[in-house]
Amino acid sequence: MTPLKIFKIKPEERIQSAIALIIIIALNALFIYRMHELFMQPGFGPYFKTFERELHLSGYDPLTYMGVTDWDAVYQVYRHPLLSFMIWPLWLINQTLTWMLGVNCVQYLVAALLIFCSYYSYIFMYRIHREVIELERWDATLLTAYFFSFAYILMSVIVPDHFTISMFLLLVTLYVSGVCIKKRREFKWWQSALFFYITAGVTLSNGIKVFLSGFFVNLRDFFRPKYLLLAVILPAALLWGTATWEYRTYVLPKEKARAELKARLAEKEKARVAKMTAEEKAQYDEKKAKREQRLKRQAAKSGKPMEDYGFLKWTDISTSRWESTYENLFGESLQFHQDYLLEDTLVRRPVFVKYRWTLSYVVEGLILLLAVAGIWFGRKSRFLWLCLSCMAFDMFIHVGLGFGLNEVFIMTPHYMFVLPIATAFLFRDIQARWLRISVVVLMLYLFIYNGYLLTDFLLSPIRATI
Repeated sequence: MTPLKIFKIKPEERIQSAIALIIIIALNALFIYRMHELFMQPGFGPYFKTFERELHLSGYDPLTYMGVTDWDAVYQVYRHPLLSFMIWPLWLINQTLTWMLGVNCVQYLVAALLIFCSYYSYIFMYRIHREVIELERWDATLLTAYFFSFAYILMSVIVPDHFTISMFLLLVTLYVSGVCIKKRREFKWWQSALFFYITAGVTLSNGIKVFLSGFFVNLRDFFRPKYLLLAVILPAALLWGTATWEYRTYVLPKEKARAELKARLAEKEKARVAKMTAEEKAQYDEKKAKREQRLKRQAAKSGKPMEDYGFLKWTDISTSRWESTYENLFGESLQFHQDYLLEDTLVRRPVFVKYRWTLSYVVEGLILLLAVAGIWFGRKSRFLWLCLSCMAFDMFIHVGLGFGLNEVFIMTPHYMFVLPIATAFLFRDIQARWLRISVVVLMLYLFIYNGYLLTDFLLSPIRATI
């Protein structure tokens, strides 16, 4: 299975994938249309603030736009070690186009990347159903469309963040792993090393899923000293070395400069306060108190971390797990809430928002019920256990440790493909019309409900001051 061969579109995929591609392009076109006047102007300068102020899409960061407009190590280097370098070619192209056309083409270039990753995510999801689980063409198509009807999968095709890239890489990894399991092939050490370096380079935690793939494909052979050294230790050390070099080269000098600037500004502020009158000092203290209260409210939404240093500063031990599960993890991820639609939790959206309709909770329950039933029917499948172990790891870091728990729905592309894959085993073993009709109804409902809210948002006017 050569890298180029797996990207070749097969005859049975052409019509349905073309329809998917049209929808993906249309959504990106709407998003570009919405932000066109704000983001197309040449030069970066004040547009850093424009990106941060205007691009509030459920907590997704505009870092990709920033990096493609004015390249730098814009991502957190130990969580996304290679991502800045992956968008570097787009920055080069954007620099050339800006010089030629006099406008910032960042939206078009990032959209091209998102369209590619979303389109091939559809293709590989279909192939997992069709070639690995061995469903009929209609069932494979239905479950792939069902997956893309989920709110934050539909959303992922337009957001200028790393999640769509991660979803694409994870689905490729699972597809290759599934084919290896089915054909009793070995997951070679160089494949694992390459997949790990690229996939973990986009999001570090996803590298664990490559190791899990190697284990479930190779089983006991995974623990051979040669495989562990070349497929696990070597790429992990290389990636950590890359992240450390990137931090020392690009991040640390700026952190030192910011710390020095902050110290100088603090001294100036102290001197300015000392010269204030009693009335000016009272106004100053009032503004300072309001600012501190705002920061405390934001910190409360982020939850209380286990520790305030290292990776533990991103944990959360105070946010309700139960409410997060049914309102956000399996709620907002699958169906948008109508209130505070696509608002950022750290700006305006409460951590928990209730649905207006009881039907929304019923739909959520049915989706989970179908997946749980599929797990039972596929309980002997090594491939399903690989998928479940990947999702279990995500549940450990998000629900267990609380990483990103206050906005867990934005991580949907990292793990929610497990639900339709599990449901596929139910389809494989139960040839019942009622089952197909039920999923068709769910899929149509989700597409209409989520699609209407998303397109209405994209077509709504925005107010901005540049």
